[in-house]
Amino acid sequence: MIELLFFSGKHCGICQALKPKLLDEVTSKFSNIAVQVIDTSNQLEFAAQHLVFTLPVVIILMDHKEQYRFVRSFSVFEVTDKLERLIQLQSS
Repeated sequence: MIELLFFSGKHCGICQALKPKLLDEVTSKFSNIAVQVIDTSNQLEFAAQHLVFTLPVVIILMDHKEQYRFVRSFSVFEVTDKLERLIQLQSS
């Protein structure tokens, strides 16, 4: 099972600009991937458990193990490219 965790905050301008684009792309291309958006201002402990201390952060998990982490400066394409690679790996 592949999961995507998107850590963001209300006062993070990059997060607010990136979130709709990323979520739209991921949900339209990868309907079988579980997506979870975490507002770090409400879930500080969960963010700390995942070693998230800056925003935005995207973590891709496969079978509950971290495969990829994107921090601060990344594109929607980078995330979707890694998701495609994991799906290919999972199906082979």
